[in-house]
Amino acid sequence: MLGAAGARACAVVVVVLAGFGAMPAAAARPSDPGVVNRAVLDQGSVGNIVGATIGWAATSTAPVQDYWIDLPLCNNYADVGLPEVYTDPGLEAFNSAVMQESPTDETHYVKQAVGVFATDDAANGAFHRILDRTGGCSGRTGTMHIDNGTTQVWSFTNGAITGTDAAWSKQEPGTDRRCFFQTRLRENVLLQAKVCQSGDGGPAVNAVAAAMQNTLGQ
Repeated sequence: MLGAAGARACAVVVVVLAGFGAMPAAAARPSDPGVVNRAVLDQGSVGNIVGATIGWAATSTAPVQDYWIDLPLCNNYADVGLPEVYTDPGLEAFNSAVMQESPTDETHYVKQAVGVFATDDAANGAFHRILDRTGGCSGRTGTMHIDNGTTQVWSFTNGAITGTDAAWSKQEPGTDRRCFFQTRLRENVLLQAKVCQSGDGGPAVNAVAAAMQNTLGQ
């Protein structure tokens, strides 16, 4: 049986633990525009993830689209870092990078894109410019006409989609070459990753997107 002192000690413990349990979880905070400079992984990091030597890269500080597709509803599924998605009065900073094994070897091809917006709502709007404009794309096959004069035929397939994350893929019909995409909405940031290779690039694109997310400082 506890004495008065012991009872008081137990009461203190109960009060402290109850207070701890009621503490709210720390909320994520918006990212600053400078995060775009570190959110795009370097060639070495990308090479380690995809298991290949990445010998060539090109970067851009503005959204770029270098193709048109004969299925407009698949436009925002065909690539990442697109003007139709990121162009917005609230876009404060943007960075993207294309990486591959050499200037002429796309055996492993990776593209990253990240945009920091002035508000969470602006970032959410960019996210929905992907989802809201690609309804009906999954299961369709379209031809991409690249600015360099080449054409590519791809079939598109939805993956997991939530209120903050979207995954999908595209495959060249009759081949094992596929591109895997991830888009993540995190507070005022929209980041995207794309990995193209033979076989399953799903784990690789997930690792690239996760590493990008880890740099956001939220």
